Amino acid sequence: MARRIKKYRRRRPVTVPAAVTLCLAASLLLFSHTGGETTARSFFDALARNGGFIAHAVSLELGLSPESDEVYAPRTPSNARSENAADPVSESTYVPLADPPDDDTPVLSAADKAKTLTINNDTSYTVDVAECLADPVNIQADIQSGEPQVLIVHTHGSESYKPDAAFPYTPTENERTTDTRFNVVRVGDELAGVLEAQGIKTMHVRDIFDTPAYSGSYDRSLAAIQAAIEEYPSIQIVIDVHRDSILTDSGVAYKTACTIGGEQMAQLMFVVGTNDGGLEHDNWRDNLRYVTGLQYDLNQTYPGLMRPVNLRTQRFNQHARVGSMLVEVGSSGNTLSEALASIRLFGGVLADNLRGV
Repeated sequence: MARRIKKYRRRRPVTVPAAVTLCLAASLLLFSHTGGETTARSFFDALARNGGFIAHAVSLELGLSPESDEVYAPRTPSNARSENAADPVSESTYVPLADPPDDDTPVLSAADKAKTLTINNDTSYTVDVAECLADPVNIQADIQSGEPQVLIVHTHGSESYKPDAAFPYTPTENERTTDTRFNVVRVGDELAGVLEAQGIKTMHVRDIFDTPAYSGSYDRSLAAIQAAIEEYPSIQIVIDVHRDSILTDSGVAYKTACTIGGEQMAQLMFVVGTNDGGLEHDNWRDNLRYVTGLQYDLNQTYPGLMRPVNLRTQRFNQHARVGSMLVEVGSSGNTLSEALASIRLFGGVLADNLRGV
């Protein structure tokens, strides 16, 4: 919320000839003696209660002139967690020094960083973005080991996108297909390629766990995650890649889109699980702290790419390893081309984060 303060700058004092001052005083004295004393006193009392007049009078006496500037008050952490906050995120609380050093890039506190990040909390727990960022979970890949550091899976691997000229196919109900050229498995291929190109050894489980039966998908993907971690204890990050679905009552599919570098692409969203639904998941706060730090990096590098973090009551198999995340890549209204464009940017930031760059 904006508030206004007055700043003052020095100027040359205003001089009033003594003769004019004496004439004014004499006129007021004569007026009071001819029956206008009450009126004159009321006039001076009104001036005395006028803060603006007093401020300007003092300004003239001291040779100062008021000058108005906008100053933005910082948002509270609770407002920073709300998408409906009254103040836009673009308002900065950073004020440069009068004589800035050669490098004037501000070092933001956790509270300042929290203003750029939103958590949509669907649980009964209280979470604070600033606290998450003040005590981050940092995970770095051991590139020299040659062992897998990242595991990519797809609990709902048949989730696909709106067909277009670049990727024409015939979807089944609700934009789904078992053809891995057109569903989220293809998005996982792209992410794995970006990470591998940056030296991050990645294991990609391309199995589809939601067909022929949707029920039990998470049980089947959990078995695959546990088997991979048992075979490769080096795995530090588990990424479950999904595609969101935003439908109206009439069945119209919406896309989540942004434009970065002149290219339209799908937005992404982290879904973080908890134990609020009753399933064991003691490390969910560690996962949240890791994801909020990564989201902050993504927001700074590609503003608009990420939707707010979604904290949920389900655990989504994220109890298997600290560093687990579920990433929704676009929606059923997006095209596969838009999903591939955004996952490339995501993979680049994730690779830098894992390499400590």
